[in-house]
Amino acid sequence: MATGSTLEMPPQPQDNLRTFLRHLYAECVYRYQNATKSKDQATDAEELLLEDYATRFLEQEQQQEQGSIDMQDVDEQAASDNELYATVLTATMPTNHNSIPYDSNNSNNSETERLFCPVNFDGYLCWPPTPAGTILSQYCPDFVEGFNAKFLAHKTCLENGSWYRHPESLKIWSNYTNCVDYDDLEFRHFVNELYVKGYALSLLALLISIIIFLGFKSLRCTRIRIHVHLFASLALTCIAWILWYRLVVEHYERIAESPPWCIALHLVVHYFMLVNYFWMFCEGLHLHLVLVVVFVKDTIVMRWFKIFSWLSPLLFVIPYGIARHFSANDNQHCWINDSFYLWIFSVPITLSLLASFIFLINVLRVIVRKLHPQSAQPAPLAIRKAVRATIILVPLFGLQHFLLPYRPDAGTQLDRFYQLLSVVLVSLQGFVVSFLFCFANHDVTFAIRTLLNKLIPRLVSPPPAGSNTGQMATTTPSRELGV
Repeated sequence: MATGSTLEMPPQPQDNLRTFLRHLYAECVYRYQNATKSKDQATDAEELLLEDYATRFLEQEQQQEQGSIDMQDVDEQAASDNELYATVLTATMPTNHNSIPYDSNNSNNSETERLFCPVNFDGYLCWPPTPAGTILSQYCPDFVEGFNAKFLAHKTCLENGSWYRHPESLKIWSNYTNCVDYDDLEFRHFVNELYVKGYALSLLALLISIIIFLGFKSLRCTRIRIHVHLFASLALTCIAWILWYRLVVEHYERIAESPPWCIALHLVVHYFMLVNYFWMFCEGLHLHLVLVVVFVKDTIVMRWFKIFSWLSPLLFVIPYGIARHFSANDNQHCWINDSFYLWIFSVPITLSLLASFIFLINVLRVIVRKLHPQSAQPAPLAIRKAVRATIILVPLFGLQHFLLPYRPDAGTQLDRFYQLLSVVLVSLQGFVVSFLFCFANHDVTFAIRTLLNKLIPRLVSPPPAGSNTGQMATTTPSRELGV
């Protein structure tokens, strides 16, 4: 709880970006403050306000992430013949620039070279005073995700001493189309498709599992009911993410417009994400209660689990939505950008994962203590059982997410491996838990085989005698863990 009257909040990513751009702008002005220019050119340069740079930078960056950029036609042959290279190396090294006529057939070269386009900072790079009729080129900025810093950006200084303006926006325009790293862009589209396909596969497996769990009376117990709720939340999350990728991520124009429904979809995605983590926490808590407390009232436990997992996420989603709605910097682009207010979700998620990890350690402790005195070779057997239980419980408790917060630098080979690993760990979680706790579950296979034997006895033989206790699947979590 804050003791002062006000609580100082850490800077948001957009604030850091604006600070960074403000430094670039100040450097640009300082470097060329003594450049000679006419009054008209000075007025033209003063029209570009810093806030407009930062806002335009964010919008263009978001569109860049979706692979869309204004492909303005440029005379590449003339550009290659008349390029003017200027590389910004440090804050104190001046840019190297020379005057090269844009049109070699122009008879008024002497008059043209007396005109200069003024200093211009477009939100990405600082463009120095440039002789009229030339094309200035610089290496692309290295702080824009999706750009390759080894490529060149271009800016045209017209023969009348003014910068080229875009025909639609009528604003001074720089050509960054060559900066796009299309290999990286193609890889990002490939990763997005893998996410959609992974969520679709998980959704199919989860729906089949839910039908199986609800279709057999022998599978109706507290443990299975918790599985059903977890699987249902995972299925709804898969649907929400598929809609997010198909309706929002793939359409940059919708991100720029930021309609209310896409913001609502953003909140729905994060609501079900919290529901998932809370049900994973309940899975670990229930297993802990069964192994340690032993005597628990299933009806009371299940009632509190439902209230906690389905309703308590609203206590985080609603404040998050209100805070971000009234934040001018965050209430745009369908909320697809990172925000400081995401800590509202990070805190309960981190706590639930830590609690699930503690439950896992406790389960392994119980398994080792239970098996150690009963085996002729207690240590190897206990280790094998503990490893098996760990492999089964990690996806159920969502502990694989501990591997994801530490992302490598963007654009590196390690980052590509990280993104592919994220696809496997995140989008396929539903498929993995369906396989481990439904398709490979002993009680499920016994119930299905018994049913098929009744329907088609000639094709399916009855389950082996003694393969099931003959009782309903009540409180036997140890069977799922192979203990």
